[in-house]
Amino acid sequence: MKRVRIGIVGAGFIAKIHMAAFRQNHQIVDVVGVCAGHRENAERFAKEHGIAHVFDNFEQLCASPDVDVVDVCTPTNLHDDVVLCAVENHKHVICEKPLTGYFGEDVPEVEDVGKISKAHMYEKVKEKVALLEDKIKKANVKFMYAENWVYAPAIEKMKRMLKASDMVCLELRAECSHSGSQATYSRRWKTSGGGSLMRLGSHPIATVIHLKHYEGYVRNGKPIKPRVVLANIANLTKMEVLKDKPCYVVSSWQDVEDWSVVIMEFEDGSRATVFSTDVSLGGVKNRIELYGSKGMMVANITPNNAMVAFAPNESVWGDEYISEKLETKAGYSFPSPDEFWTRGYPQEMADFAMTVLEDKSVLSGFDLAKETTLVIYAAYVSAELGKQVFIE
Repeated sequence: MKRVRIGIVGAGFIAKIHMAAFRQNHQIVDVVGVCAGHRENAERFAKEHGIAHVFDNFEQLCASPDVDVVDVCTPTNLHDDVVLCAVENHKHVICEKPLTGYFGEDVPEVEDVGKISKAHMYEKVKEKVALLEDKIKKANVKFMYAENWVYAPAIEKMKRMLKASDMVCLELRAECSHSGSQATYSRRWKTSGGGSLMRLGSHPIATVIHLKHYEGYVRNGKPIKPRVVLANIANLTKMEVLKDKPCYVVSSWQDVEDWSVVIMEFEDGSRATVFSTDVSLGGVKNRIELYGSKGMMVANITPNNAMVAFAPNESVWGDEYISEKLETKAGYSFPSPDEFWTRGYPQEMADFAMTVLEDKSVLSGFDLAKETTLVIYAAYVSAELGKQVFIE
């Protein structure tokens, strides 16, 4: 069977996750090359994963006739450049979440970008999203948004049950939280485009949008879209009371938030509440609750109780992986038998490959990436102004 030829831009944490998912779809995917900001990192990645070619830069990778799809696994502030280069070379694109953001490009002399007006950010982000959309459409290439939650088995099952019940989704509650990213780029708005709302909130925000889209398609043949947001953000690790006290969560944030909550109102009047925080110990929380007119459902993506373990001290399980960002292996834990499958990564890459091979529509595409980005930045404006903001 013909295989899609992938070129990966980036050699960090998310590139490793994508590579594992590609391997599980080796019948239809062939990773032919990689590049990174530092060539030695790309060479190390290529050696570790058996990738034949290391490119000097993403421009070279995007221009290669041996690459069908460019997989963007860079920090978010580099997404636009790589996506536009890929599109100019008429290559299909896989882009890791979130799509794009504001990084102070128009004021390069400003270091604390997070202090800039969020209304200004929102206007600039709308311009960037419009440019990306125009270039992608004109090039007539596939854009595949790597929102793995959409492909998680629990979310797929939730959609089937929603359809079978023919019920109205009244409310969604969702969360993506943990004790803080270890990536240095995440500390500054200039490289991350925001804090916990941007980095973590993009998962649950995209997924509640996807679920409401699906409900609308099933019922009326058109998506139900978000129209208003009300948000609050905070830097809880900067509280005065924490000074000189032990703190087990990441607290080295510079000009980005570590806590956020967003209330979304949809066109049909339903609501969704999304929490995304970097102040949550005990591992990653990836969870969505759906409350409907005929029933309710809870998707515990991570953690879930497929397995439960106990150890009196953290040395018992040795080097065996338990789950992401778990601070200790002592006590009760929830080992994930296949965390990547539970989160939807291999299913995601299978859909992307078949989208290209069969020239079909993708489940997670540009529209979802666009709406998610606009909701996030409208939420930042709402938090700054202390009032509701309409999605444009």
